[in-house]
Amino acid sequence: MGDTLYRNGNVRIQMEHIRGSGRLALLDELRGLAIANMAAYHLCYDLSYIYGLGWQWFQSEWAGLWQICISVSFLLMAGICTGHSGRPYMRVLKVAACAAAVSAATFVLYPEQAISFGILHCMAASMLLFALLRGRISRIPALPGFVFAALLALISWNVARGYIGFEGLAAYRLPEFLYGTDWLFPLGLKGPSYRSADYFPLLPYFFVFMAGAFCRFAQTRPAYTERPRIRPLAFMGRHSLLIYMLHQPAIMGLLYLLSLAFGE
Repeated sequence: MGDTLYRNGNVRIQMEHIRGSGRLALLDELRGLAIANMAAYHLCYDLSYIYGLGWQWFQSEWAGLWQICISVSFLLMAGICTGHSGRPYMRVLKVAACAAAVSAATFVLYPEQAISFGILHCMAASMLLFALLRGRISRIPALPGFVFAALLALISWNVARGYIGFEGLAAYRLPEFLYGTDWLFPLGLKGPSYRSADYFPLLPYFFVFMAGAFCRFAQTRPAYTERPRIRPLAFMGRHSLLIYMLHQPAIMGLLYLLSLAFGE
């Protein structure tokens, strides 16, 4: 398969060649590790908060750090895979459909835990922005682009808390009127009545996604990126979206059956 050339006005974008089947086993394995990590976190969450085990460590800063690492890894991997995809709009439609299904299901079944802009919504919006800006983004060298995107992610990390910059070092409080409406919630500017059980605004997470998108592989890739080493993780990575949609209902069903079996 030769290099694919896209035209966007006067911009000529050369997409990086992916040999063989077009899949990179390393990406599948990393994505599989991320989804396994998320399933483990949700299992601990359900046991702690729904079945009342009351694990103190799960309410500590370490559990919060674990959650952040999972979320960042998911969005980084989404950026990397989208950056290597020749059909970004198909990815947008697939992820957006799953995000809409999650919102519909939670609004109907668990209105108090409804999700209006969770991680799938953020991924879909980030993919769409990337696809629209791909021509300009392709002009930016990978390493400076990665560093700049990571820096913007750090600077905008606390937008949902009302400020930008680095707490205790150089922080700027954003004007309160930006948070006076519920319509700016995709940007992290959530109003006083906005609620979402799972909330991943574009600021800072679009920049996390973009940091991943700048992690481009060269045309000649090391062999270890193409051959699967841990096949169960590679399998999970190839079906990560399906597993994401099914893992929480599966965990809840399993825990319910176990509670019936043990009379708890």
